[in-house]
Amino acid sequence: MSSFIRSYKIRFEDCDMAGIVFYPQYVLMLHRIVEDWFAEALDMPMSIMHRQHKIGFPTVNLKVDFRKASRLDEVLEWSLEVRRLKTRSATLGICACYRDERRLEAEITIVSVDLVDGDISSREIPHGIRAGMEAYLYA
Repeated sequence: MSSFIRSYKIRFEDCDMAGIVFYPQYVLMLHRIVEDWFAEALDMPMSIMHRQHKIGFPTVNLKVDFRKASRLDEVLEWSLEVRRLKTRSATLGICACYRDERRLEAEITIVSVDLVDGDISSREIPHGIRAGMEAYLYA
């Protein structure tokens, strides 16, 4: 099992008047690491997945624990692993740390869907994507 790891700097746009990350911005950051994981680790950028393959992976469940505030200019290290992999869905575990201090822990469940003619219905995770996900499966 390996984790997908990326670092992102906290920007002014991420912060509230107190100079700490405004909690909805964390949701955008969570999506950013999932999107980067699809593009870089699974070799399936969302633009190709959506436009060419007509497949999507919307979030159907999201749980976030905010451990400690993050501030402007801090660089958070984000790590992603697959906690559960089912036929049509995957549950991802994501955490963000500043140095060795956990700032956020999240669990996100995504579902594989067909994006054909405006109809959205669940489908099996395609074999190639599933194989990539298995490399990040937490044992």
